Amino acid sequence: MKINKKNFFNINLLIIFLLGLALFSYVSINKFQKKKQMLAETPISINLLTSVHPDLQWNFLPVKPNIEVKPGEVTTVEYIVENLGKTETTGIATFVYFPNKFGNYISKINCFCYDAKTLKPKQKDKYTLVLLIDPEVTKDSKTKNIKEVTIQFTFFDYKEYKKQKS
Repeated sequence: MKINKKNFFNINLLIIFLLGLALFSYVSINKFQKKKQMLAETPISINLLTSVHPDLQWNFLPVKPNIEVKPGEVTTVEYIVENLGKTETTGIATFVYFPNKFGNYISKINCFCYDAKTLKPKQKDKYTLVLLIDPEVTKDSKTKNIKEVTIQFTFFDYKEYKKQKS
């Protein structure tokens, strides 16, 4: 069997083209995967805001007002709470996220919110929030470009809160 030089050249050219295409595809896919991984590893800045309703004489502050959280990592946030009043009081906390759409990707593994907390006069305590930001937040077109989030907790007087819920 005789191989024509022209056919031999065309076969070699085809093999070189296919190898080049495979190399280009590998590099492109690898680059895309690294970019996707970098997005998940990029920390999100979380501003921690606190407030207390005027009916409750408490001081309520985060230990750190701003934290950096990587999606997929469990993070513990600490708050210091103090009863500034002269009587024992009970408070309950609610929260809100900004932007709101980011809240779908935050899981509170352990939270003091919605639990009535009682403090004696001048008593200080430390409350903990354990949260996880779902890595899917970096894939959602509505949230993937969000790099800063605010979580605000507000403490209310539990007795007043309970009256309003009734």
